Amino acid sequence: MDPHTDVTMPEGDLPMVRHGFPWPLRVAFGMLGVFAVVMPVWELGRGLWPLSIATPVFAIIIGGAASIGIAMLRAVLAGESQVWSFPPHAVVIHHKAWGRERAMRLTANNVAAVEVRRFGASEGPDPWRVVIVPKPTESGLRMAGRNGVFETGDYTSAAYADRVRRALVEHLRLH
Repeated sequence: MDPHTDVTMPEGDLPMVRHGFPWPLRVAFGMLGVFAVVMPVWELGRGLWPLSIATPVFAIIIGGAASIGIAMLRAVLAGESQVWSFPPHAVVIHHKAWGRERAMRLTANNVAAVEVRRFGASEGPDPWRVVIVPKPTESGLRMAGRNGVFETGDYTSAAYADRVRRALVEHLRLH
């Protein structure tokens, strides 16, 4: 596996995709989340009581910091991850969040398309990704990621992303 991407190539050009929140980052975000909740209350809490003209200002600062800290703690506790596997003629996407795991099996019957898309990057060259677009009638569509599709990791060239797309189309028998 390339250390700069989250994609490995186990069988030919089929990607084994692993999206997740690594535990060192989870620990760091957890510590920062607790810090963002506790420190403003500790330092600015004296501005909340007794009530004065400055109380709303302190309440807004503390509330804003707490909302950021709670969002960080929520991300840590959710522990979302997504792993793709490739049984014959299917892609099984295992999604885990909040201690619950569910799997979605994508086959030629419930996949509308497999496409290569270019995503805008804020720095460096724009990455290419292969996306699996489920059919709109698929009830598991809510499990899909951004824009209702399942995405691989980033590829630096369109040619390589197209190779992966062709391998997925062949594996799913979407001809």
